[in-house]
Parts: sequence; C-alpha cells; structure tokens
Amino acid sequence: MEKGVHRNTKHGHCPRNGSPSPTYISWCNMKARCQNPNRSDYERYGGRDIKVCERWQDFANFLADMGEKPEGLTLDRIDNDGNYEPGNCRWATPKEQIQNRREIKDRKNQYLFIAISEHGTMIASNNQHEFARQYGLDQCSINHCLNGKQKSHGGWRFKRITLDENGVVSF
Repeated sequence: MEKGVHRNTKHGHCPRNGSPSPTYISWCNMKARCQNPNRSDYERYGGRDIKVCERWQDFANFLADMGEKPEGLTLDRIDNDGNYEPGNCRWATPKEQIQNRREIKDRKNQYLFIAISEHGTMIASNNQHEFARQYGLDQCSINHCLNGKQKSHGGWRFKRITLDENGVVSF
C-alpha cells in the first residue's frame, strides 16, 4: 500500500486518492439507508426505525465485528425488524437475502396463493420461490399458472387467494 494512505484513516479502507474498499462501501450504504431521509430506500430502513448501533457508527468497529466483505456476499440483517448491530448481521449470498425477506404485514397487499396437488392436498403460501424449491418445481411455471398462462405444473394447480380486511380467504 502506498505511503500516506493511512494518514487520515486507521483502517486504510477509504484512501484519499483511491477507491474505497467493498467493506467500506457496504458500511456507508448501511448508514445511509438508516440515516439519510433523502435516499430512495430510507422508508424501508430508517423510516421503519431500523438503526445502526452506536458501536458501528465507527467503521473500525464495524470492520472488527464483521470482518472483510467476502466477494459475492452482501450485508444482511438476520432479524429484518432488528437493527444493524453485532449478532444480527452477517455476510449473505443473494439467495440467503431473498429467503430472509420480511413478510408483508398489510393483508390487503399480501400476495398469497394456494397450491392443490393431484391428490387434493391444499397448501397456502406467499413465497413462490420457496414453494418451488421445496417441491422441486420451476418458479416461472408456478407464476404462469397463477397468471392463467398455464393450467398446472408438476401435478399441482395454483390459484391466487386474497384476504379481506376481516382475514377471510377467497380464491
């Protein structure tokens, strides 16, 4: 590393005349999501009262707790309603991130479907990706069934279901 790179930082991840490291960029984005109301994604983080813990306001502490950002992974909160803090964060794959999405709390906008097997078994779900993975099906084909482009897939029929304001199911 060039002499003087560490002059203004203890960690060397944000050199004055160089590119910041992927770890430093993740840290900056984490803070901005929670602390900058001008960001487009603020409502999903700071707007939901998700905070960055006091310890992680300092990059050196974040780095000590999380380590370097591994290539291909992103920062993920294990409990999506919890804060960015030690014990609730990990470096995760895109697949792990998708499977860790928070559930939609507003029933009117909740996307639910019912799967009916050829034997008559009915299963309700709100996660096409997970259902496809669990039953060895193709998610695109499930989506085609739900949109009326296909009648069935892998011995299953799929129907959209909705919940009214009283929680009554219709399909």
